[in-house]
Amino acid sequence: MEGKEPRKESRRGFLINLIYGGGIIAAFGGFLAALLRFVIPSKKPPKMKKVLVAHFDAIPVGEAKAMEVAGQKIFVVHLEEGYRVLSAVCTHLGCLVQWQSNKQQFFCPCHKGVYKSDGTVVAGPPPLPLENFKIEVENNLVYVWMKEKFSGGLL
Repeated sequence: MEGKEPRKESRRGFLINLIYGGGIIAAFGGFLAALLRFVIPSKKPPKMKKVLVAHFDAIPVGEAKAMEVAGQKIFVVHLEEGYRVLSAVCTHLGCLVQWQSNKQQFFCPCHKGVYKSDGTVVAGPPPLPLENFKIEVENNLVYVWMKEKFSGGLL
């Protein structure tokens, strides 16, 4: 039996192996970056933006206006003590709450959750109060501070 010659790799085979290997390394790197971002979240506070939601006299006292701002459903409520901006999403299962002006409260029709006008839970299964947003009244205009949506990127 004669000695076998070492097999020479063709250029095409080398390039194919290089592309496959590079793809596997890139995919693993992307996975690792996403995993690190999940395990070790950013300590930077979220970017906030100020959004105009109402003119001071546009909503009568005791009434609320439902709207969507920065992808979040909210209520702008005009109370005796001033304006308040609350999330319109029930903290129980994520249903949308409704404002009952005759009772000055929020009601979740899904599971009969009830919240006061300040968002605190009165009755039903909701475990937490409605989220309150920071507001600012400036020159008879009502603004709410909202988190900017995530804009993408790896890290």
